[in-house]
Amino acid sequence: MADTGKEEAGQKKKILRDVYLFSGVPEADLEALAHLAVSKAFARQATIFWEGREAQGFYLLSRGYIKLMKSSPEGKEYIIRLVGPGETFAEAAVFSDASYPATAMALEDCQTLFFPKAPFLRHLAASPTLARNMLATLSRLMLHLTRQLEDLSLKEVSARLARYLLERCQERHGRIEKGLAFELPTTKTHLAAYLGTIGETLSRTLSRLKSQGVIEVEKGRITITDPAVLKKIASGKKR
Repeated sequence: MADTGKEEAGQKKKILRDVYLFSGVPEADLEALAHLAVSKAFARQATIFWEGREAQGFYLLSRGYIKLMKSSPEGKEYIIRLVGPGETFAEAAVFSDASYPATAMALEDCQTLFFPKAPFLRHLAASPTLARNMLATLSRLMLHLTRQLEDLSLKEVSARLARYLLERCQERHGRIEKGLAFELPTTKTHLAAYLGTIGETLSRTLSRLKSQGVIEVEKGRITITDPAVLKKIASGKKR
């Protein structure tokens, strides 16, 4: 039994090492965080937490994809973020007595590590490296949300999609170059909702980018064929 617990902690440490939030954290701290983290699995379409519920902690997604969404009084769904493996979510909620600001739902079978609020905050107070990383993580999230708001308010669908494809390529390969390919992490319906449009418009926009020679599309796989033009489109500039 002890060996099983040790093996599980070792697997958690391996996951944490590859996540930006925990990069550079001393080995002893990483060990403590691995024991603190609780493994939680969620089936496709399961709700991880509801908007308005008390924030009990935050999550690290190790497998699968989830969406963070808000609903209007009329019941319309707005996807504010798509979360992939290696990303954390609901971090901001642990720093106050506020409730979760959005609902999190699994888009496919997911595996997560859950960090309970109170013990994590105690550990954060004693770890300067982790505290700096958390500030940087929240700053990156704020920048992402600011860009998303700018795109939805000021840019056309083609520019929003182009930025998203560039970000996906950067996340997958660490760079953006001609010939690099990656999978779209979710359905066109969810991606369209995230980009503030509908599935038909998204499909037409993908087809237009393909006809312009900017990308290649094969089912859910995208290959960048002209990164320079894609960057111009993402900026809102005309070709």
